[in-house]
Amino acid sequence: TISTNGFLSTSRNINVSLVFIHMNVQSNDFTSVLFEIKANPLLRTVVFADVGDRSRIKGEEEVLFNLNALFKIVSVCFDSKLTVWKVELNATDEGAEKVEEYLALSKQQMEEYTPLIYFGRLLMNELGQVDRAGKYFNMLLKSLPHDHPDIASVYNNIGIVHEERNELNLALKNYKIAYEMRQKQLPSKHSHIAGSLNNIGGIYRLKGDFNTALDYYQQALSVYNKLYPGNNLQKARTIENIGRLYEDIEDFDSALVYLSRALDMYKHVLPHQHSEIASCLGGIGYTYEKRGNLDIALDYYQQRLNMEEQCLPFDHSSLSDHLGWIIDTYKKMNEIDKALDLCQQKLLIQKSRLGENHPRIAQTLMIMADLIKDDNPNEALEYYEQALSVLEKCTPSDYQVTSECLTSMACLYSKYDMMEDALRCDLKALEIDRQTLSSDHINIANSLSNIGLCYERMNNLSEALRYFNESLSIYRANYGPEHEMVKRGET
Repeated sequence: TISTNGFLSTSRNINVSLVFIHMNVQSNDFTSVLFEIKANPLLRTVVFADVGDRSRIKGEEEVLFNLNALFKIVSVCFDSKLTVWKVELNATDEGAEKVEEYLALSKQQMEEYTPLIYFGRLLMNELGQVDRAGKYFNMLLKSLPHDHPDIASVYNNIGIVHEERNELNLALKNYKIAYEMRQKQLPSKHSHIAGSLNNIGGIYRLKGDFNTALDYYQQALSVYNKLYPGNNLQKARTIENIGRLYEDIEDFDSALVYLSRALDMYKHVLPHQHSEIASCLGGIGYTYEKRGNLDIALDYYQQRLNMEEQCLPFDHSSLSDHLGWIIDTYKKMNEIDKALDLCQQKLLIQKSRLGENHPRIAQTLMIMADLIKDDNPNEALEYYEQALSVLEKCTPSDYQVTSECLTSMACLYSKYDMMEDALRCDLKALEIDRQTLSSDHINIANSLSNIGLCYERMNNLSEALRYFNESLSIYRANYGPEHEMVKRGET
């Protein structure tokens, strides 16, 4: 089933449609398609009308379908007589309730945010286009007057962009600016105040300052409980975050209590298939994995990926990340053949839908390499090389995935004492990170530390110490003195 994202203009006369098809320039990436639609006027949700007598262009015999009309795909075939691909559609009411659920949720979110802010959040949350969202919100920051009512939300969403990029200090800085502005502009029991508290808590959690994080989360939850005694989306998010924090400190019983509570609330306020429900399922799976219940964890991870494949764009990076979770679990269960079969299935589907050169294909190849690297390092290295080759041809380039691939290759080389090759890959990863990330980004610290380890293994201790010290300064800038990465760097 497909749904239109706007009004759909059609014609009763096939010759009119063919004129438009032949006007379009064909390319290797796009092709014109003729849709042949059958529609029953008794359908409840599909509204359409003959508007030929009202059209400015006479003779088109135009029929207009309303927003969000649903169609079931009956067949797709090449019409050799017309020399065009033809898709046969039947208008349908099936699935209309799902569309209505998403429309109701979108309406609720648009009431919370102005269209200016909602558009950027749509780019980031629904489409996974973090960089585009970042450019958009920074453009708003430069173009809106400093006293504009949306400025606090602009800072807040710039913070979210930095958090997505793991730029923790920049995220915290923008979250605190937004919070201070909101405190001056809004009553203390306002959902945006609670949202800021929740976001600030999230950064402290990522920094490893769990007590401070929990305090902010509980403040946020207190506001939400006063505003919304029953089920509420923002409240569910904070409850989930508290559950994630308990995962971090390995209090898995408390984690399950909060995550299960959040999942139940999500199911009451979100459509049946939604990315936030999927995320919470993944969190519950992670808790079971940490408790050693791998079968239960695998079931939750599969539920997560299946749901995300239904509700996220096919090129969304989360789909690769969460396929990796499933494969890692199979590996822990020593089900290597099942894991490889699943990867091969996903790879075929990805190539058919995304083409040969896409970051998701590279990520699947990297997952396969990670899976077999302990038993078959040479074949794993071939998969990494294939992934790099794919990434080099991707437009636009995905620098983060490229850096991850180089780092994985370096680890494999290092394991087999091929230190010159390991150092080459680590230096290239560092070069990419420095060009694309903020100067105190954690990934840069990780790359510096890896290079230090290479030099240490090569008995170049002065260079090793230089890189270790530089990485430690970045870890200290991001984390507190008690954080594991800081302590490891100091030793």
